[in-house]
Amino acid sequence: MAATSSEKKTAAEVVAMLDLQRHPDGGFILETFRDPSISLPKSALPPRYKVDRAVSNAIYFLLPAGEIVKLHRIPCAETWHYYMGEPLTVFEVHDDGQFKMTVVGPDLRHGQKPQYTVPPNVWFGAFLTCDIESFTEDGSVFVKTPGRDSELHYSFVGVTCAPAFQIEDDEMATRESMKALAPKAEAFINYLKAEQRREESMALTSVEKKTAAEIVAMLDLQRHPDGGFYLETFRDPSISLPKSALPPRYKVDRSVSSAIYFLLPAEEIAKLHRIPCAETWHYYMGEPLTVFEVHDDGQIKMTVVGPDLRHGQRPQYTVPPNVWFGAFLTCDIESFTEDGSVFVKTPGRDPELHYSFVGVTCAPAFQFEDNEMATRETMKTLAPKAEAFINYFVPSD
Repeated sequence: MAATSSEKKTAAEVVAMLDLQRHPDGGFILETFRDPSISLPKSALPPRYKVDRAVSNAIYFLLPAGEIVKLHRIPCAETWHYYMGEPLTVFEVHDDGQFKMTVVGPDLRHGQKPQYTVPPNVWFGAFLTCDIESFTEDGSVFVKTPGRDSELHYSFVGVTCAPAFQIEDDEMATRESMKALAPKAEAFINYLKAEQRREESMALTSVEKKTAAEIVAMLDLQRHPDGGFYLETFRDPSISLPKSALPPRYKVDRSVSSAIYFLLPAEEIAKLHRIPCAETWHYYMGEPLTVFEVHDDGQIKMTVVGPDLRHGQRPQYTVPPNVWFGAFLTCDIESFTEDGSVFVKTPGRDPELHYSFVGVTCAPAFQFEDNEMATRETMKTLAPKAEAFINYFVPSD
């Protein structure tokens, strides 16, 4: 199937369901993950990092119409992930005076991207794309869209940072410094430095349905050796972590973070494996996807990554470090027992029409050298009751 249809929700409903809190600089926020497995001391980081911190964190963020993310900069790379609602425009001002606008949204045919990384130390802000009716390319003039209801028109996204965001690093822009840097973009700078305004918001952006092959072609995805299609979209060059500074299961030096697109068609799986870093999954489009975990105590856990908040799905989920896990399209399995001992597959599903398209972020960065594939013997010893699922996820030895 191309795009999962979930009941439209108002901004207030999303805020209430996920317990989002007001952000002091606009919108609503909830931190969903902060990795406790690796702590990075200030002394090991570049000068703009002001305090010690975890290696990564993740948040939910909802921006209603008429509100903005004010221009600011932070020392870490920040990856934005589109989940639902309207597309959102990230506005950057670089040190050479150039500015850049990137639309984070689901409409691949018109140049939107469901994932975008703001580089470290770049001034940036954000606004709902449809809040601006028109603008000149140099940013000197723009026209706002009137009469937009902030309950119906909003963007709901995820944001991941590595190293983890700390409020102590957050440097707010001043109009004076921004206008000196990019004088032609004065209109946008005034907008993204203005006080917050409550105007008005669209619930779910409607985009043309795409087949799996179309997405693979548009984004130049490649076959993944363990199932599905992928493309690495970002690997942070600003911080390198030597193997000696990491826990023992990390086998090589690496960047501080990486991000990929991943598309899983029906009838395919992400095979059971484990890696030493935390891995955060972000739902973009298509069907929901179930992450299947086997923990060291033999417990299994299944988490549905998808857009249907009312039925317990979540658009963002983090697999902890060193946990065995795999993934499958939720609708590929018709029914199953809670202990994983029995399941029934859904027959006759076309992989061109039924797929899940997600993003995956890792911090420290993923390296294939760390990737440990599960064996049936090991998994059945660990979780004997889940033999049916283990046989599905692990090729015969």
